[in-house]
Amino acid sequence: MTENIDLESLEKKAYRSVFNDGLWDLFVGMLILNLGMGPLFTFLFGSLGYLTVFIIISIWNIITLLIFILGKKYITIPRVGYVKFGPKRKSKQLKLKIFLLVVFCVNLILFGLNLGDIIDYSLVQPLFIALFLGFGIFTIPFCVVAYFLDFTRLYYYSLSAGFGFFLTELLSPIVGDYLDDFIIFGVIGGIIILIGLYYFITFLKKYPLSKK
Repeated sequence: MTENIDLESLEKKAYRSVFNDGLWDLFVGMLILNLGMGPLFTFLFGSLGYLTVFIIISIWNIITLLIFILGKKYITIPRVGYVKFGPKRKSKQLKLKIFLLVVFCVNLILFGLNLGDIIDYSLVQPLFIALFLGFGIFTIPFCVVAYFLDFTRLYYYSLSAGFGFFLTELLSPIVGDYLDDFIIFGVIGGIIILIGLYYFITFLKKYPLSKK
């Protein structure tokens, strides 16, 4: 019994060490930063058409994903190796994938309803809409992801992103509809990226690549 507890403790510790390289922080930070860059791109390149803006945002997301994948493959794994986890951890990861699929489908449906003007938001206060979007789309789903991943910092990031929508609504009358998103999500995403860079640099110093 003690041996099983020790093995579970070691596995949990090994799993949490996956986030010590800062790449997850950089990944989340760049995604949140894109929430601010998207409106800025619309402001700067909107005259070229929304397809152009969509392509620019998509390229940003692709670069973000490539940094994460290639960083794990060519920076993290050569330094600390690759860990295979037990059935319990694999089951947890499967549940996470199912949850993310459900969240994606729900968000797709909500986006379709909004696009078709089926939902009338005119009777609802903008601040309540911002809170609903922030907590419904970001905070709650990402807190569940943080639970499944055992990624503690993601709880704080998801709360920050959730409140970001609310803060942009407060800032909008002062700076306008484009700069509000850029300022709020730029600051939130930038701080998370700085945290990620701190962990990344610390990781490189702690685990230098072997000369062999």
